[in-house]
Amino acid sequence: MRLLHLLSLVSPWALLLASLVSLGAAAAGICLLGSSAWLIASAALLPPLSALALGITGVRACGIFRAVFRYGERYISHRLAFHGLTKIRVSLYKKAALLLPLRGGVAKQGELLHDLLTGADELRDFFVRGMLPPVTAGILTVCITYWLARHTDLFWLLPLLFILRLEIPFLIWQKSHPDSRQLDGAYRSALMDMGAGLDELYLAGSASARGILRQAAEEKLQGDKKARLVNDKGDTLLNILDAFVVILLMASMIPAVALGDLSGIDFAVYFLVLQTLLLEFRMLPEAMRQIQCSNRAACSLWTSREQQANGGQREQLTAHKQSCSPEQKQALLWVEDLCFSYGQGQNLLSHISFSIQQGQHTAIVGASGSGKTTLTQLLLGVWPPDKGGIYWQGKSYLAMDVENIRKNISAMPQGSVLFAKSIRENFRILCPDIEESDMWQALQDAQLDTVVKSMAQGLDTPLGQDACDLSGGQRSCLLTALAIAGTAPLIILDEPTCGLDKQRALKLMESLWHRMKAREQTLVVITHEEELTKKFSQVIHL
Repeated sequence: MRLLHLLSLVSPWALLLASLVSLGAAAAGICLLGSSAWLIASAALLPPLSALALGITGVRACGIFRAVFRYGERYISHRLAFHGLTKIRVSLYKKAALLLPLRGGVAKQGELLHDLLTGADELRDFFVRGMLPPVTAGILTVCITYWLARHTDLFWLLPLLFILRLEIPFLIWQKSHPDSRQLDGAYRSALMDMGAGLDELYLAGSASARGILRQAAEEKLQGDKKARLVNDKGDTLLNILDAFVVILLMASMIPAVALGDLSGIDFAVYFLVLQTLLLEFRMLPEAMRQIQCSNRAACSLWTSREQQANGGQREQLTAHKQSCSPEQKQALLWVEDLCFSYGQGQNLLSHISFSIQQGQHTAIVGASGSGKTTLTQLLLGVWPPDKGGIYWQGKSYLAMDVENIRKNISAMPQGSVLFAKSIRENFRILCPDIEESDMWQALQDAQLDTVVKSMAQGLDTPLGQDACDLSGGQRSCLLTALAIAGTAPLIILDEPTCGLDKQRALKLMESLWHRMKAREQTLVVITHEEELTKKFSQVIHL
């Protein structure tokens, strides 16, 4: 169970202390009711007041101890829970940073948001609502069962009831509880999707969008209502079973009272002690549901398709380490038997192999939808391939961290976001140490320097949201300038001539050839224009 990983986030001594304090609070509550029953039953016999002094003191002491332990339990368990929550959230944020962007896009972002918010809270509640009640109730059940065994042969009914209190909610939850992560993730995904296209929805009318959101919300609501109804029925059945077991136990002790083996006062004490224990039992169904929710959340948070893919690739890495050929070591970039798909059965890229030598400028050509931009993402290490391997100078991508890959390969894939800040700040974000002269050189090689110089603030001109103040061609040229501004040995440009007229496109490519030669860099251009491929020493068709 992933819950073992969850328990490892907090100190075992803190867990033990929380369990002992919780047990103390429950035991003090049982003693309080038991001593109260003894006091009331004894007082009914009209004994001297001195005979009741011990009982009165016991009631007061148990009440004080119960309050102290109860407040201690709240303080320690909640401190434990929030200490664990801090580590959980840090772990989740680190995981989110590694997984983004998600292969499933918005469809998976809703589930990731659920994990970061609701899932983390479910794991936090495990310590308080899931772990402590079964531990406390179990220990008390053992003690009271041992006490009952002296007066009734049906003492085994109490531990049986404890087990049923755990098992029945467990089975009900497994069969009837919906996958809240999937339902809540679907609603959050729809909400984010509609929010991204808010302007378009306003122009087209938002009635259909509201219908989609309403449907997702209704499915989540219906799933929650169904689960609550089933849980309520199960809890009602268990409450009836509680009453039945208590009646049987008390009835089985009546002969002992008649024979004088058990006093009426002790009989009353047993009755209230059992009633108090049942209050602890009634917390068990919710505890089991919390454990189930926490386990599901833990599995979602610490196991993902992306991580499973990485795990499978790690096995491939072990195999490839020993069989790296001289050609792989000599090549700048080597792609072997590459397969990738966004969803099951799509097979967007299938069994692709090629190599790029130092200075071997390469064009990757294919029709729209053939996977050109996706290949760029794979070469940048955004996602691991489903099968096959990518090697940089003979070293597998899986043995390299993302930062190392990005130092060797520079690219701005088609559709990349440009920040609303100034042009200068967009350069600084990608290349923190870049000099202003290098910015102007990159803009000149990308055929955009004249445009920037004509702007009122030059390099300090704000671009607006996603460079909305630039035309399509200017935006494409700026992406090219940002990609070539660094010192990476390999430059990948995705449709660099998009939005440019033929003359300007040819001028851009000539400028890029001179830059690559002067800086001893290797150029890879992804395009659907066959005419651009004439000067490339290698052309790969997808």
